[in-house]
Amino acid sequence: MILGGVLAEQANLEYEVKSGFILFPLLVHSLDLIVSTIGVFFVKTKPGNPTLKSDYGTPEDPLDILKRGYYVSLSLAIVGLFYICKTFLYV
Repeated sequence: MILGGVLAEQANLEYEVKSGFILFPLLVHSLDLIVSTIGVFFVKTKPGNPTLKSDYGTPEDPLDILKRGYYVSLSLAIVGLFYICKTFLYV
């Protein structure tokens, strides 16, 4: 935030543009928390115990389950970061 404020001051930008440079790091980290939280909700397996239920089916690969959460987080982060960059850093 300090670096963004100093760079915006050195570039003699308008007040509204300076505030975008100052708030940008805060919004990126807020986006990170929100996207990570949403991605955690997508990391889950089928309910039940595969050793106790005969009709459970084949167990899922743990890496595929983690990849699903990662891909959801990645896609939300790309969209959110694009929007934040376009809104706050557009001069």
